Amino acid sequence: MAKVSGKNKVFVLSCLLLLCAGAAAYYFYESKKPRYRSTEIKQTTREVVVIGEVVDAWCYASQTMGPGRGPGHRACALACAHGGVSIGILEDGTKNLYVAAKYKGFQGCKDLLIPYMGEKVKATGWVGDLGGCRMLKIKTVEALTKPDLDN
Repeated sequence: MAKVSGKNKVFVLSCLLLLCAGAAAYYFYESKKPRYRSTEIKQTTREVVVIGEVVDAWCYASQTMGPGRGPGHRACALACAHGGVSIGILEDGTKNLYVAAKYKGFQGCKDLLIPYMGEKVKATGWVGDLGGCRMLKIKTVEALTKPDLDN
């Protein structure tokens, strides 16, 4: 067996120390990098035609103001929508709520749907349906019932 001199011991220990310091620095650097979800893009949108009532999403989903729909709820729904509550379309039959998220470009749907609040409409567009949330990008909307202008 070869004898290891003092200089060699210092050199070996210095190399090990340097290696450990480098590994610790690399680990620290990697731990500070932001982690993102997979960049794999999965198409979750599809074209749809939704027929149903325009409602304010909070009152309908929470039921805090009764059923949150119908002509009797129109004034409350208008107040909520003007206050910033999301507007949605409650689909006939399925009772699925489509939250109206976009219209043209980066515009929301408030100005587009407020005139139809509490009324039945036919909306065409695209729905993003993921994790139980249905977000609707509206292309066209047309009234199917005559607005009650006295309320």
